[in-house]
Amino acid sequence: MTRRGWCPTLFEPMQSGDGLLVRVKPPGGRLAPQQAQALAAAAARDGNGAIELTARANIQVRGLSAASAPHFARAMVEAGLAVADVAAERRRSVAVAPLADVATIAVASALEARLVADSSLAALPGKFGFAVAVPAMSADVRLHRADGVWLVWPDGAAVAVLSDDPAGDAVRLAHGFLAVAPGAKRMRDAPAAPVFAAAGLRAAVAVPETDAPRVVGPFDAGFGVGLPFGAMDAQTLAALAACGTLWVTPWRAVVGPPGCAALAVALGLIVDPTDPRRAVAACPGRPACMAALADVRADAATLAQRFPGLALHVSGCAKGCAHPGPAAVTLVAGADGYALVREGNAAATPLRRGLTLEAAAAMISA
Repeated sequence: MTRRGWCPTLFEPMQSGDGLLVRVKPPGGRLAPQQAQALAAAAARDGNGAIELTARANIQVRGLSAASAPHFARAMVEAGLAVADVAAERRRSVAVAPLADVATIAVASALEARLVADSSLAALPGKFGFAVAVPAMSADVRLHRADGVWLVWPDGAAVAVLSDDPAGDAVRLAHGFLAVAPGAKRMRDAPAAPVFAAAGLRAAVAVPETDAPRVVGPFDAGFGVGLPFGAMDAQTLAALAACGTLWVTPWRAVVGPPGCAALAVALGLIVDPTDPRRAVAACPGRPACMAALADVRADAATLAQRFPGLALHVSGCAKGCAHPGPAAVTLVAGADGYALVREGNAAATPLRRGLTLEAAAAMISA
């Protein structure tokens, strides 16, 4: 099956400019060395070798064909990176904090198991997802542990449930969402109070404020390696697998053992959190994406060096897939050049249209 304009899964590819693309959801957010090797080998064999990290801590593999996509999917199931049931794999969307402790991994594993087993959740929208102890990540249902106590809440709520069964309460909130807003696309589109009521849960404490970690460089007991614009090739992933277990993050980086640092430098990856490419978001652009109207990653790399530290989004079209939210400066490729938006997203009204890259850079400087 191939579709466009929606969220692809492992078994439901999306057509793009460079072939079909699929998404892999590593259970628990982790890739054991043999799993990373299997993923890299399959991406090179069945696709074009291009691998990307998504904002949902998924792994996107590009360049597959109608003939090779089923072969790739079987390889991922055999590697323990997916389940064979198409509907269960679609709703198994759980992001987990990198280097999570045993208790957090246990909750995430229990949540995944419940999602796989509960076929009554088949009506959940394709983008509906859960985040376990992942700070500052947008997710439909959030689970967070503070002082040894689990809190669970739906996106858009100001209060959370004190939970003795965080995985179960997360699933109950998903059922509450379906009962309250069966046609809604995301949890934030449903009023929180009725969702709590339909789930049979009572919110008791304020939702905690969390900040995204500095994920590149030394990271707790590991080392965070940034990927330029969230992308790498299969050979790079295979090389990183030699480090040990890798954790996938929603911040365009993977976290591995401390020994990853030297290898990452040799591979030309990002090891300095102040690297200017960390501040710039860019979609695959032309020719990888059929909707893109420019080679935006090449242009983004140029602008990153010219304006280090500037929160910049360079989008191949007005959809703004790489960064749906606002940025200090957003450039949107069009048929006549770039449109420039300040403090907005790719769909916002631009200050100017029809700009060359140099003209856009001059406006940014001004």
